[in-house]
Amino acid sequence: MGTYFKSTYEYTKLRKNFGKQPLFQNVPAHILDSINPDYELQKQYILRNPVHREVQAVSPQTEHDSNTKQVIKHEQGINHTEGGWPRDVHLYNEEHILRHRRRIQHEENYVHSVLNLRPAMEHFIDQNNAIDMYQAYFSDMEPQAPVEEYKVQIANVFRDTFNRPISSIAWTNEKKSKVIASYCYKTYSVEPDRNQNNICYVWDVNRQTSPIYEFSPKSCCWQVESSPVEAEVIVAGLSNGTINIFDIRSSSEPVTTSSIYNSHLGPITALLFTHSRTHTEFFTGSLDGQCLWWDKRNISKPVDQLSMSVRYPADEEPNLTNSEGISSLQFDKGLPTKFLCGTESGLVINANRMGRSHSEILTSYWVAHTGPVRSVHRSPCTLRMFITCGDWNVKIWSEEVRSGPIIVTKPYRHQITDVSWAPLRYSCYMVVAADGVFNYWDLLRKYKQPVASLNISDHGLTKIAPHPEGESIAVGDNYGSLFLLHLSDNMIYPGVNDKQLMHQIYDRETRREHILDARLKEIRLKARMEQEPSIILPEETTDTEDLEAEEELYFKIVKEEINITDGVFPTTNFSDI
Repeated sequence: MGTYFKSTYEYTKLRKNFGKQPLFQNVPAHILDSINPDYELQKQYILRNPVHREVQAVSPQTEHDSNTKQVIKHEQGINHTEGGWPRDVHLYNEEHILRHRRRIQHEENYVHSVLNLRPAMEHFIDQNNAIDMYQAYFSDMEPQAPVEEYKVQIANVFRDTFNRPISSIAWTNEKKSKVIASYCYKTYSVEPDRNQNNICYVWDVNRQTSPIYEFSPKSCCWQVESSPVEAEVIVAGLSNGTINIFDIRSSSEPVTTSSIYNSHLGPITALLFTHSRTHTEFFTGSLDGQCLWWDKRNISKPVDQLSMSVRYPADEEPNLTNSEGISSLQFDKGLPTKFLCGTESGLVINANRMGRSHSEILTSYWVAHTGPVRSVHRSPCTLRMFITCGDWNVKIWSEEVRSGPIIVTKPYRHQITDVSWAPLRYSCYMVVAADGVFNYWDLLRKYKQPVASLNISDHGLTKIAPHPEGESIAVGDNYGSLFLLHLSDNMIYPGVNDKQLMHQIYDRETRREHILDARLKEIRLKARMEQEPSIILPEETTDTEDLEAEEELYFKIVKEEINITDGVFPTTNFSDI
């Protein structure tokens, strides 16, 4: 029984705050005033009996004291060991156990022991068979389709005091992940103080009052990424084309900085870590039209360089003058030598670093959008399928189809700023637009409209970054607000057959595009044949006279050639031929 604790509280007040001291005296009773009754009002008085009304002149109040019960906790563990074995038999040695079982099975008492257990086992088996385990209850009720409720809610909001647009979002690779956000104006402006503050933040998802870390790049930060091995190491790509590496454990200033002479010529628009044994290599893309590979242990100069030139004259070599400006990059560990590149001109380039020549490295490209490709991501279901966004459309592509996308959504009213696949649910992807609406699509449920939409901000959304486990989604807007969204379970975890069904959709749409492409080629060929004038071939003649005339002409030519050569060839009697 718990001990009772009596709670007391003392009220103290100064004597001067009591007011004037009252002085009471004992005086005899006397009448101060006398009001005589009004007989006219007394005649109107009616006695009501019974009375069903209660009148309380003062406000009701109650007081109640309670004390919660103490919860007593204690830890208790169970140590389970398998017993019954002899000392010479080791429990975790399979050979000892098999040898002991064979020795017991060859003993005479083994058969009698099994026969003695038979009646009890038959009784339990008959008892179990007597129970109808497969009886169907409520079979007369009509089956109803399961209700799937899609919920998207804002769990937290992290605001920038300077109201700068969010340019990039990244998650740290640790057990309790944090969100890294960079802020800057990506549009060139004549205002000198617009990008004066370059501070970026690291936020704790459970603490929205203030960031836990701050770091200050040397210039406006366009891209930011966390090291896959060390969560405290942050790589930032700046607007002047350089790279800054931070260690937030030591200082907010960059630890190392790349040289401006060996870096990009324009702002860094994409930054991703690649697959390597040391997990220190990453590559960047910029508007200058080249990709640079770096090692964060030494960023004085890049490890490798590649110009993204796919459309250039035959008499020119690929260089920065004819390259395509890079707007986005995609890399997947499942394809360590390949990556996708989205350009400012609306192309998606398929690159393979194992190629020997420039044409073998940049193997193919797709004309995806009218304008920059803002984002490109490979599908977690199959690496042959990828999604892109740009202008007002979201398109899903297949590497096997060069003519066009296999799935196209209807155009949005506002420009699409970013898109991303759901990390665990293979059939879903998320879209953010300039109108501030977050859209969640599921290709297995609805093909023409999103399954869930939420208006998050009035200032337009810029970036989206889902957590690798899919439970949280980080979304940034143009006013410096970082929204943390939580999804319902049916939007996070995949179904049993989702991957198989998505493979069927991919194969079906790819086959349909192949059929449409072949049919389109047939129509174009038929139209070309109708436009070209038909060639009329002469009819073959079987007249004997024409044949004889041609034969005589042939022999005449042969004789003239023999006479010219002065009889070098042996003479032949042509009449005998």
